[in-house]
Amino acid sequence: MARYLVALAERDGGEAEPAMALAGEEQRELLGAVREVRSLVLEGADAAPLVRDMQERVAVQFAAWSRSMVRSGRRDGLMEALAAVLGEDRARVVAHSLAAATPAVDAPEKEDDGQGSLL
Repeated sequence: MARYLVALAERDGGEAEPAMALAGEEQRELLGAVREVRSLVLEGADAAPLVRDMQERVAVQFAAWSRSMVRSGRRDGLMEALAAVLGEDRARVVAHSLAAATPAVDAPEKEDDGQGSLL
């Protein structure tokens, strides 16, 4: 993600496109606004619980997405997406850990037919 953002900032400067990097004063205004919002949301509390909550939510969403990709036979698409963000080497490590933790196909759940046997 950082490489992507740096690349956007480096290409900035053309008048044909909107600016991708903020001027110093704009950065200070944005930082002030973020601090104000954080203060209002947390009401002076430590940001750590909010950060942990956001990390957990992202982790759950990633796990669901990646397992769905593996289970539906789209491992190549998963590898491409991981490599685009993490790089090839780290993507292989993550994909290997996902493959080890995720069965390729889930067995369909069976329902009780009301007569003591499962359909």
